[in-house]
Amino acid sequence: MDKKLRIAGIVAALAFSIFVLTSPSTPFPIPEPPSSVHENIFVETLAKNLDKPRSIAISDDRIFVTEKNGQIRVIQNNTLLSEPLATFRPADVFGGGLLGIALHPDFSNNHLMYVFFTYEENGKLWNKVLQIIESKNKLKDAKTIFDKIPGSVFTNGGFLKFGPDKKLYVGTGTISDSSHLPQSLDSLSGKILRLNDDGTIPDDNPFPNSPVYSLGHRDPQGMTWDNKDQMYLAELGPEKNDEINLIKPGKKLWLA
Repeated sequence: MDKKLRIAGIVAALAFSIFVLTSPSTPFPIPEPPSSVHENIFVETLAKNLDKPRSIAISDDRIFVTEKNGQIRVIQNNTLLSEPLATFRPADVFGGGLLGIALHPDFSNNHLMYVFFTYEENGKLWNKVLQIIESKNKLKDAKTIFDKIPGSVFTNGGFLKFGPDKKLYVGTGTISDSSHLPQSLDSLSGKILRLNDDGTIPDDNPFPNSPVYSLGHRDPQGMTWDNKDQMYLAELGPEKNDEINLIKPGKKLWLA
């Protein structure tokens, strides 16, 4: 399943690249598997009719998908289950909603998952990280473990992932009218945060008593680590000039 998903992800990324470079009047078709292919190398449609899917997290036998409008969907045995695992009511803004999702490294035993959620309070947008306990594809409990991340209509970041160190990394976006905040340690805007699995601050973060792992970001959208535990980040630009950055504790290094 993992190999199939990796191949499908690469194909989807290439297809999206073609889409953004072509006219909207000529949308790209869903790729069909060739009639003759090498074993385990093909495109497989796992689910259809999702409503604005944003992020996925993969367990041993299930795929969890966030829909931007507030639902966590479950794909099991190559089937999209009709009932969502959970339904939330996020803020209805272009760049916000129910965004990132990550599974605890020990998910198969503790059933903990994490989501990034945009909400409105007293006319102001915020983001928070929720810790969820699931049981048999249903929400058993949910609680906020990290809150008051500045929100925006357009740039909220929202990507979550556990690193090789089993810490939770959270990408946050910048506020549109406050471009100085990503460089300020006094703000959670435009950062990569590093948290313990309960939302507390690790003792070995680069800035004392701060959740900030790196700063100076605009709209982080994906992160990964290589086999040497080196972190890389994909980041959206304002209109173009998207970036891939090498992340070091306390700073980012532009790669492309």
